Amino acid sequence: MGGPLLDLPWLPSGWLVAPVLAGLALVLVKPGPSWVRRWRFLHLVPRPATVLWQAGTLSALIATVGAGGVAAWQLWHLGEGHPVVAVLMVAAAAFALNVVVRLVWGVVVVTRQSTTRRIRHRRSVDLLARVDAAAPTVRGIAADRVRVLAEAMPMAYCLPGVRQSRLVVSTGTLEQLHGDELEAVLAHERAHLRARHDVVLDWFASVHRAFPHVVRSDVALDEGRLLVEMLADDAARREVGSVPVARALVRMAGSPVPTEALGAAGPGLVERVRRLSDDREHRALSVAVYALAAVLVASPVGILVVL
Repeated sequence: MGGPLLDLPWLPSGWLVAPVLAGLALVLVKPGPSWVRRWRFLHLVPRPATVLWQAGTLSALIATVGAGGVAAWQLWHLGEGHPVVAVLMVAAAAFALNVVVRLVWGVVVVTRQSTTRRIRHRRSVDLLARVDAAAPTVRGIAADRVRVLAEAMPMAYCLPGVRQSRLVVSTGTLEQLHGDELEAVLAHERAHLRARHDVVLDWFASVHRAFPHVVRSDVALDEGRLLVEMLADDAARREVGSVPVARALVRMAGSPVPTEALGAAGPGLVERVRRLSDDREHRALSVAVYALAAVLVASPVGILVVL
């Protein structure tokens, strides 16, 4: 770096850090998610893809807070005797602090709201549904946590929890789905409970709340919801095969899934059925996506170190 402009005494060393971080944050929050959403090949590797979206949100947070913090620190060194610079310094620090507070508060609010809704729904299910001895045994889930609703429409969903999880199926599901199809639906719900996909979604929702409405994007949250369903589909596929899972998803199409629950009839049903025709492992693609996720997280840290 050089030139007469950069040698001016009022420009602090590393003056590019804050604007570069701010630019990176803007790209990661707004146009970036829209670009990545078009990468349909990510649906072939839902686990690395989920990590990539988490890395993108984390990188955006680091870049945003870093930009505000660095700007405040640099302006503090210039603020002696300059009221305007002092005001700018306070504004930069307040912006960085605001994002941090919104994130922490978002985690608290999202966790509390999700837990409260699930507890209420669980109590309703325990009141209206029954523990049916004739219901199929679900491997890895205690029999007293399975509930059968007297509903002709095929329905299946789960209510995650540390100790009070529930797997809910309707009589329509038990009557209309048989053999491998029913096993596929149960394996799908079991995967949600075992992997605690609700925690993944709560993270996306919390980060979503951390950014101001002006720059907030729904893309990462929507993709997170789709990817956890694909992860559960893959878990079911490993147990019963692709064809039974695809048939079960088609049978469950249109079934309602409560907001606080996770279910096989979740978002992106057509895309999820289509991807089941590909049984390859895509190891090279997985490694590449994981590497990109690492680069995303390292980028704002590298900017702080290099510049």
